[in-house]
Amino acid sequence: MDLRSDEERWAVWMVQAHRFAKRENFTDAMARTKLVRDAVQEALAGATDAKQRARLERRLARADEQFASMKSRHEAWRSAIATRRQNTIDQAAEEMARPLPAPVD
Repeated sequence: MDLRSDEERWAVWMVQAHRFAKRENFTDAMARTKLVRDAVQEALAGATDAKQRARLERRLARADEQFASMKSRHEAWRSAIATRRQNTIDQAAEEMARPLPAPVD
């Protein structure tokens, strides 16, 4: 795939980030979104045209929104894992107290 413009590349990166998040690969999703945010901020610093600045500001706002959404989903996902892990730890003593099943003849 030949991505000639920065905007095309950013769009592809945002789609990739969305797909990473869909598969609960939040680390890569947030890294990809942060990459877009940083690249857009860099382009915004060098932009002189008012139309171009407005377009870049909108793209930056979308990237910030998507990053915040992914971060909250990631935190909820990690919280659910921690809850399950703690539940398993809490039930370990009870499970160890149960007798082993009788072997089948």
